[in-house]
Amino acid sequence: MTPTDPRAQAAPLLDDAQTDRLAEILRSPFEVLPQIPSTNDELVERAQRAARRGQPLPDLSLLAAEHQSAGRGRLDRQWVTGPGDALTFSLLLRPAHGSGPTAVPLPTQSFPWLTVLLAAAIAQTLRAQGIEASLKWPNDVLVETGSGSRKICGVLASLVVHDGSAPALVLGAGLNVAVAPEGAASVRGEGSEASRGDLLVEIAERFTALYRLFAESPESLTGPGELRAAVEQLLSTLGRRVRAELPGGQAPLEGVAVGLDERGALVIDHDGGRIAVSAADVVHLRPIEEGDRA
Repeated sequence: MTPTDPRAQAAPLLDDAQTDRLAEILRSPFEVLPQIPSTNDELVERAQRAARRGQPLPDLSLLAAEHQSAGRGRLDRQWVTGPGDALTFSLLLRPAHGSGPTAVPLPTQSFPWLTVLLAAAIAQTLRAQGIEASLKWPNDVLVETGSGSRKICGVLASLVVHDGSAPALVLGAGLNVAVAPEGAASVRGEGSEASRGDLLVEIAERFTALYRLFAESPESLTGPGELRAAVEQLLSTLGRRVRAELPGGQAPLEGVAVGLDERGALVIDHDGGRIAVSAADVVHLRPIEEGDRA
């Protein structure tokens, strides 16, 4: 990389005002590292080490990186960007109803909703920048470009389990900001000049609001309610004919995506019946058009 490459002159992720605002929003420790292979892997390892010491990391602990050198997505698909090109961060979540010693941890069956909520917060943030973002179930944020839908962000979930404590979840996100890999989209490419720090602060603010509402009233998302309606109106997957490719050589499942069940699984209307598939059940999901059936 030459000294004239604009990425070499990338501003630090957070300035002082953004750092102070993020501390107010999260009310938990956070750190920005210069470079790291994967924020998810590092935060999972830190959480496990802390649990072994009997000092578990608090809810909403955040780890971000100026540059992530070995990012990955679902099914260990590689995701690589240049220094300063992307916003990369991970959050540790310990969802619980109530607070203090009487708090009741939410069951792990509810964890898939957390991926959806972070993706929704990212889409809302992009829409506030004038970017027409939507969610592709289960973990992608898409934007509509002149050449069709393009991925701008992905969310990756990692379960953290340790004896003697309730399971936690690490959610990582990689948002293309300055440039994008071939076939993807970026914040700059869609006309926004928002900094990575501005985006991180707004995403954190929007996500914590959604997350705390869900923890306090899970039924607002698992059943009919305002929170579910807010999420579903962002889901471009719903109402479309889709093909879910399944593992183990199973035949693909085709049908119309009609909604999400109480655990955040996608419900597909298939041959007159309805089948719910979780993110773990699906290798790949893509929309299909008439004349494009298997």
